[in-house]
Amino acid sequence: MVTSRMVDQVEMELVNRGEGFFHVGGAGHEACAVLNRFLTPDDWLHLHYRDKALMLARGLPVSEFFHSLLCTGNSHSAGRQMSAHLSAPSLRILSLVGPVGNNALQAVGVAHEVVAQRRATAANGTPPLVVCAVGDGTSQQGEFLEAIAEAVRARLPVLFWIEDNQLAISTPTAGRTLYDLPSGPADSFYGLPIHRLDGRDPVECDRRLESIVPGVRAGGPALVVFAVERLTHHTNADDERVYRAAQEIRRVRGEADPVATLRQALLAAGVEEDALTALESEVSQEVRAAAEAALVAPNPVANLEARAPLPPDLTAASEYRGSDGGPRLTLLEAMREVLRSRLERDPRVSLHGQDIEDPKGDVFGLTRGLSQAFPGRVANAPLSESTIAGVGIGRALAGGHPAACLQFADFVPLAFNQIASELGSLHWRSAGGWRAPVILMMPCGGYRPGLGPFHAQTFESVLAHVPGVDVVMPSTAGDAAGLLNAAFRGGRPTVFLYPKVCLNDPALATSADVSDHLVLPGVARRVRSGNDLTLVTWGGTVPLCARVAAALEGAGVTTDLLDLRSLSPWDADVVCESAGRTGRLLVVHEDNHTCGFGAEVLATVAERVTAPVQSRRITRPDTYVPCNYVNQLEVLPSFRRILEAACSLTGTPLEWEAETVPTAGVFVLEAVGSSPADQNVSVVEWKVRPGQTIAAGDLIADCEADKATFELRAPVGGVISDLLATDEKVPVGSPLARIQIPSSQVLAPKRVPADPRPRFGPRAAG
Repeated sequence: MVTSRMVDQVEMELVNRGEGFFHVGGAGHEACAVLNRFLTPDDWLHLHYRDKALMLARGLPVSEFFHSLLCTGNSHSAGRQMSAHLSAPSLRILSLVGPVGNNALQAVGVAHEVVAQRRATAANGTPPLVVCAVGDGTSQQGEFLEAIAEAVRARLPVLFWIEDNQLAISTPTAGRTLYDLPSGPADSFYGLPIHRLDGRDPVECDRRLESIVPGVRAGGPALVVFAVERLTHHTNADDERVYRAAQEIRRVRGEADPVATLRQALLAAGVEEDALTALESEVSQEVRAAAEAALVAPNPVANLEARAPLPPDLTAASEYRGSDGGPRLTLLEAMREVLRSRLERDPRVSLHGQDIEDPKGDVFGLTRGLSQAFPGRVANAPLSESTIAGVGIGRALAGGHPAACLQFADFVPLAFNQIASELGSLHWRSAGGWRAPVILMMPCGGYRPGLGPFHAQTFESVLAHVPGVDVVMPSTAGDAAGLLNAAFRGGRPTVFLYPKVCLNDPALATSADVSDHLVLPGVARRVRSGNDLTLVTWGGTVPLCARVAAALEGAGVTTDLLDLRSLSPWDADVVCESAGRTGRLLVVHEDNHTCGFGAEVLATVAERVTAPVQSRRITRPDTYVPCNYVNQLEVLPSFRRILEAACSLTGTPLEWEAETVPTAGVFVLEAVGSSPADQNVSVVEWKVRPGQTIAAGDLIADCEADKATFELRAPVGGVISDLLATDEKVPVGSPLARIQIPSSQVLAPKRVPADPRPRFGPRAAG
């Protein structure tokens, strides 16, 4: 405690001298050090930035505080982290967070992983716990409240330690917290009794902790309110005299100093004054010597890459996307089998997310069968994307390799705090001390009926903007399996977006040996080779662009079609080489136009390619994806819009054939799916026969789609003319039957419009 107080004093001297620039004091909070007496080396600490005394008690060297203050090359972060935001992997002191409260869900994730590892190894001995320390203001962060709820649900060994100095910077917190309500002090929260410790009396805290800490190890979480006074400004950039009365400041300095209280207690217990004075003198010399040494430490080298390097054996491996022949797996099936393979071979792998346990096995069936095969390792999470992401980070920090599953990419904003502030920065801000190999998996995109504004977005440009995180979006089963294997082997945080429109498409399938597939991030796939146009795309628009390229070939236009597959990192070299060679660049994506990733591609080509390049983008306008399917196809990049842009760039005349007018008095019943991800439908049993008269709503057939069986009912009344489909699967939108209807009957607009048919003229010379 004395050392912590002296560190504060010397740090402030260095700031006042202009040697340091930002100081966070721990004065008044020093009694937190007593907690260390009840901890073991196997315990984990996710601490508050005023916990200097506890970190010192844990074993953090005094010198680290000054290297951190001065941002030297010898600091734990190589000068990247703010002062007082320390980290010590060898002591299991996790990297302190900047956005306060971010540590809470990570602490819960660490506890999840600790419990899982002990269960898997049948470990004996003292079970580890996790200390999660926050301030009183932070206790109102939503993620902190979520963390308590998750720890209670799972009975996790987390000690929630709220350091209550009655101020959230300048805002008084009395009557405004989970433990101090407007009506008065609370006795419990979410079923946890609230233990109240007087942090101004270290001896009393020590006595009380003797019963609290063992209870956490044995029975689950505990909630402690550690009452202290802040004996300093919030930081050196703050002047507490603006919002605290001089009388109050004098009172807390004189009555609530835990160091002074402990000194008096030691004297009363018979410790000699000379012994305490000698100890204080020794501490002063040690602290000042550490500060002087830090003053001459070298500056760090600026870091230009936030990503962790990939293992050499991975970068040296050859790409493999599957082979021809044999059983074929769709993109959905390929991902499922990769997950199964990883769960089988690596006990550190776990999956958590909403609705991923059997019998449902995810909203699209991605994890179907896995929770039965791997009980406890494939588990449902609460309906909270921040909890899913934050717990995943904590599990990874404790040595796990989690895949965290979000239901839709549309919900990534709810997890974005943990992604942008924590997942991306952990390796960088700890100078490689911590790594968080979390794989965040989420379906994305539109192009399927039944989707709408919050089930059809991709968000790849927002995610690619986060340094330190790989962002991939495969369009084929081979790429999905290869990229997923690489993410598990690479040990880097990865956002794995998979397009719903590609999930069950048999044309995009791969061979069954998916555990051998491998695709490195940052490498584009050349779908077609050509010299007239470079067409760059990714995700759900790849099949569209492939159809455009095939159509162009009929007009004598050859296309270099590139599927980026990976958005961060992305293959700028291949794109620039191709664009420089063809002189024409068309980028297609379904994300927003403004600040979409296509703008990054075009800007990079403009900067790096010296030859003239004509370029265009086909994107979603700066609007949202409507649920009306006809409107959805008008908003998203379409075959027509892409082909028109390609023909404009290549000077290819283009006309569109007139739409075929339906035969009067005949309604063509088309195959529909049971969910937006369905690509194919088969008739299990017809419930009608040719010549039968039916009414609207009558049962037509029992059908089976990619996800489920369902009943197909008649949208119109009339007489069954022909039954067209056999028991083989046909694509959604294919004709199933013809129904004779009165010629006067008005039909509803077509819900799944067919693509127009192009007709090309001769290209202009040159």
